[in-house]
Amino acid sequence: MRTRLLSLFILSMSLFVSAQETEETIDLTKQELKLNLGMSVAGIPEVTYEYFLEDNSSIGLSIGVGLDEPEDLSLRFIATPYYRLFFGKKKNAGFFIEANSAIASYRDTYYSYEYFYDDNGNYSETRESVYDEKTTNFGLGAAVGFKLLTRNNYVGEIYAGAGRLFGDSNDFEVYPRLGISIGKRF
Repeated sequence: MRTRLLSLFILSMSLFVSAQETEETIDLTKQELKLNLGMSVAGIPEVTYEYFLEDNSSIGLSIGVGLDEPEDLSLRFIATPYYRLFFGKKKNAGFFIEANSAIASYRDTYYSYEYFYDDNGNYSETRESVYDEKTTNFGLGAAVGFKLLTRNNYVGEIYAGAGRLFGDSNDFEVYPRLGISIGKRF
């Protein structure tokens, strides 16, 4: 056991030292950080990090968190890694297609209502929580979009798509992949 821990420590340190040596050669115009304004308005602010593999392809990760109460918005968390292929004349800009996956967490509270007349003849109702259901599922999807790039490396993009969730939840079978994003390439 000690040998394994020592080996793991040495491997970790060698990777750390190796990463420090290659840090100077990283091209700083191969990354973007964006905020999805469309999902933010819907109550699920989403931040995206994108890294460019080549002049026409990239990988990225979008993370969104539901801020509204579960009664108003059942989507609580979504992490969406993706791969994009660009068809524009500029590097990693223009029309793109996207393949993505997602880990989505939903929370729903189901209620039972009882309607009756009270002793004074007034119509009333009572509400009680029957159960609280939390589900986390994995999904696969696709999207299409368009990315604009300014000379100052600011970006704007619009995209739309959806994905299919796999799992035991009957209520949530799809996840949205929609956005109007702004950001900065650095």
